Amino acid sequence: MRRLVPDPVQLQVLVGSLLGDARSIGSSGTRRLSIAHTQDAYARWKFDRLGAFAAGSPVQADGRTTFTTIVHPLFDDLALLDRAGLLRLVGPLGVAVWLTDLGRIELRLDSFLPEQRVALGAA
Repeated sequence: MRRLVPDPVQLQVLVGSLLGDARSIGSSGTRRLSIAHTQDAYARWKFDRLGAFAAGSPVQADGRTTFTTIVHPLFDDLALLDRAGLLRLVGPLGVAVWLTDLGRIELRLDSFLPEQRVALGAA
């Protein structure tokens, strides 16, 4: 799994989540992300996009849906970046994830055209 390379959609979901409300947990060599949302469908959308980067199925507890990622060197690399460094990596999807995490917008797949859904990995 340590050789797993994120595709462009996965990278944007990860970067947008880090700018939003995902939390890096663990120390160097054991780092992963914790993702939790009150919106079950949104947490499951992230889980589906992250694919093999998700460590286990989402769990609902205390009104939140939560899951963690696998331990991966990518998370050590991302942890070294400050906000400006993350902003250099973020694209349109990452911005949408970031703003959705902050509650500024709602990511609704039905508002995208079919070819846009494919590009988002949501077909």
